Parts: sequence; C-alpha cells; structure tokens
Amino acid sequence: MNKRARQLILGCLVPVLILLGMCFKPVYTLLTGEVIKLQTKPVDPTDLFRGDYVALRYEAEDVPIQFVEEAVVSKLGNSWGEIEVYVLFEEKNGVHIPLKVTLRKPAKGIFLKGTLILYDKTNSGKEFVLIKYGLEKYYVKDNTGTEWEKASEKGKIVAKIKVNNGYGIITGIEREK
Repeated sequence: MNKRARQLILGCLVPVLILLGMCFKPVYTLLTGEVIKLQTKPVDPTDLFRGDYVALRYEAEDVPIQFVEEAVVSKLGNSWGEIEVYVLFEEKNGVHIPLKVTLRKPAKGIFLKGTLILYDKTNSGKEFVLIKYGLEKYYVKDNTGTEWEKASEKGKIVAKIKVNNGYGIITGIEREK
C-alpha cells in the first residue's frame, strides 16, 4: 500500500473514530448503569417545532440547604455563577431523593453530576439550591404528548434514569400510581 492510500484511509478513519467516541459514554451508561427513579414536578412545555415531548422538572432539583456540604456553600458565596456538583441519592418509597451535595465525586453510591445554578430562599424562609442535571426533556411517541403533559401538570410522572459514574440518561417515564 502506498503512502497516498494510507493517508486516505487515515483521513476517513479519523472522523469515524471521533463519532464513535462521542457515542461511547451514553452507550456505556445504558449498558452498565444503575436505574434510579426521580419524581417530577409540573411544567408547561411550549415548543411547537420539536415534536411530541415532555418537559420535565424534578423534585430532586430543589435541594434543601442542609443537604449541601459547607464547601459548596462557601464556594458559591455571593456569586451567581454556576458550580459543578455531585448529588448523592438514596432510595425512599420507590423514588430516589438527594442525600448530599458535594464538590467531589463520591467514591460509592448512586450519584448524578449536576450544575448548581441558584441559591435562594422560599417565602417561608427555607434555604435551598437549584441543581440542573441535563435531563429536562423526554421525547414521546407522536400524538401522546398532550396526555403526558396533563400528567406532568399534576406532578404524576416518574422518570426512570440510567446512571453510571454521575452521568444519567432518561430511559423512560411512567405515570405515578
């Protein structure tokens, strides 16, 4: 094989390898991850161009301040910047709830990597942080979006998520019983 043919083969292989590398983490998570369930909260999706989907908001996004490590609170300080955090979960009554928010990746347990985007207080004075996990949309079969939206408005959807090493993928949604 001459030098020109090797360069052509290498030139074709590089983009293919890059695309395969982009698929590795999601596929590996789907194959080896642990399934957790997160309770959703009502939300109103309003995008006509993306097909039928359910916009999801999770109860686990609003974490009371007592579950947040002091290092996270001190790093947040008075800034409004986003902070990368890890949220350790425990199962309670069939769904997973936050147990601890930390800056360091937990050595064991089920956890999701998220972005702390807000520190606030409720009207009653309770402090909490808002964490986004990147799991806000789930696409559903055509012509079923309306019924899922109605269930979402009532907060009656539980999302099934495969989690591996802090990375999560929504594998399905179900109506709460």
